[in-house]
Amino acid sequence: MWAKIIAVIAVAAAIYTRMQTVQQSFIREDANEEYDYIIVGAGSAGCVLASRLSEDSSNKVLILEAGGEETDNKFVKQPAMQGLLRNSKEDWSFKTVPQKNSCWGCENKQSLWPRGRMLGGSSNINGMQYVRGNKGDFDLWEKMGATGWSYKDILPYFKKSEDNRNEEYRKSGYHGIGGPWTISSTAFTPLAGITLDAAKELGYRVGDINGEEQLGFHSLQANVKDGERWSVSDAFLRPAMSRPNLHVLINAHVTKVTFNGKRATGVEFVHGARKKRVRAAREVILSAGSIQSPQLLMLSGVGPKEHLQQLNVSLVADLPVGKHLQDHQGIITYPEYWIEKPYSLTSDGINGWKSNLKYKLFKQGQIASSLLDVVGIIKTKAADPKLDLPDIEILVAPFGLGFGDEQSVYDFVGFDRKFIKDYKYSEFLNRHILSFVPFLLHPKSVGEIRLQTTDPFDYPLIDPNYYDDERDVISMVEGIKACAQLAETKALKAIGAKLRKQTVPGCEKHTHMSDEYLECVARTMTTTIYHPTGTCKMGASNDPTAVTDPQLRVRGLQGLRVVDASVMPETVSANTQASTVMIAEKAADMIKAAKL
Repeated sequence: MWAKIIAVIAVAAAIYTRMQTVQQSFIREDANEEYDYIIVGAGSAGCVLASRLSEDSSNKVLILEAGGEETDNKFVKQPAMQGLLRNSKEDWSFKTVPQKNSCWGCENKQSLWPRGRMLGGSSNINGMQYVRGNKGDFDLWEKMGATGWSYKDILPYFKKSEDNRNEEYRKSGYHGIGGPWTISSTAFTPLAGITLDAAKELGYRVGDINGEEQLGFHSLQANVKDGERWSVSDAFLRPAMSRPNLHVLINAHVTKVTFNGKRATGVEFVHGARKKRVRAAREVILSAGSIQSPQLLMLSGVGPKEHLQQLNVSLVADLPVGKHLQDHQGIITYPEYWIEKPYSLTSDGINGWKSNLKYKLFKQGQIASSLLDVVGIIKTKAADPKLDLPDIEILVAPFGLGFGDEQSVYDFVGFDRKFIKDYKYSEFLNRHILSFVPFLLHPKSVGEIRLQTTDPFDYPLIDPNYYDDERDVISMVEGIKACAQLAETKALKAIGAKLRKQTVPGCEKHTHMSDEYLECVARTMTTTIYHPTGTCKMGASNDPTAVTDPQLRVRGLQGLRVVDASVMPETVSANTQASTVMIAEKAADMIKAAKL
């Protein structure tokens, strides 16, 4: 009895001491006049670059972040609270232009595109899933002209960053041990094992999807360490911030890359309500992401000639910047299945005092869950035979979207308020639900990013062009049907899984669960899966669609690179965070080699 009381007191004392500790800040109040390397954007790629380039003490490195510190919002570190970061000051809260063939249930037919606005960028607001992609993705990159980016070339860079905590996976030879970025198994509810049993019933492989094979299902792997989000700022940037040769400036909005002829010489930015300029002796590196890297290039005169002329922007280089926008579109929590067992996450369970106390004391419980239990990568009959790649990823969620209030549903997916009411999300706050998140891995529909104005503080025009190509919606329908097949297995029937049969508003004229109905559902409940890529595509010198070369240098210019997800020639068969970190790891070595 007394031992337990003493243990609780000791834990409470440790927590109190930790709360009183003031972390030393290495944030700069201003920048020097010149650095060797200027990195724009402290997101998933920028943090990695800042850490790796500053390992050489002779390199003077500056990283500029438009947002603030990630430590300003307590929910950043709490995995299950990721939804509370939407539409916060830590989120850029982008919206697409109204869509013609999709987003019919969204407000103004626009898709909400959350992006992180803080140190760590989107790695501090995303779902934390660690999925690398298919071997064929990277071999395809090389075939498309990205020399040196085949699977055998990039595997060492995946492993370099990783510290995988799964003992079985560590032995396979495909995973890293001792890297800065902790990857752990975060499946929380019994639904993980049950869903994997269901996948086995249907003949799917169950095992590591980041190893020798990709097709199949496995328990979620995520960048979570000891119950807390372990973002790129935690893993890469903060451990390096004490280095005297690395300067970090926050609330610094870069407005332009400066040039002398065809050479990038530095950047202009706004900081503390003042316009400032800093020079780069070696390189300017854009790591602002697939939306803002192309925006900044175009504001600086690098982009499609005709578009820039329309806005009276002086041309530096005529390149297809902003084109080839790809995004994984899908449906968040559809189909939903009511279950008879109390296995899922509920509003009362995740927000209750017991859950909060357990997390505060031990960093365990529902709040330590990354909200997903299982990931599956499948190839349906609609997959493109020319690509020989999977076409659908399935995330298994131990909750329904209605486990938050109506405002939470809007913040998470941007559905029209009337749609949210008509679909009666709020009636199922505490019902135990198993749901699926199917999404399209290789969309044929391609969009673009364009400038709205020449004001760097105005958001660009984002048009993902979802479902413009009919083949995309055919694949999506097959993906939904694959989810439904899982629910028909003995494993899920044993927990009383029953389809929520309410008709999706707007799809009433179609027979429920017919292909026509599911197509209507896909076009109505369309959501981004937060993976924009390709807007500064890399490729061979003779590729007219490429913006960057395989060294990630902007074509025809000197001293300027782009290092982030925008350089992907073709989006990967996976969530994009792991590949973005890999790109930055490889880019850091290329930049170091160029200095020699």
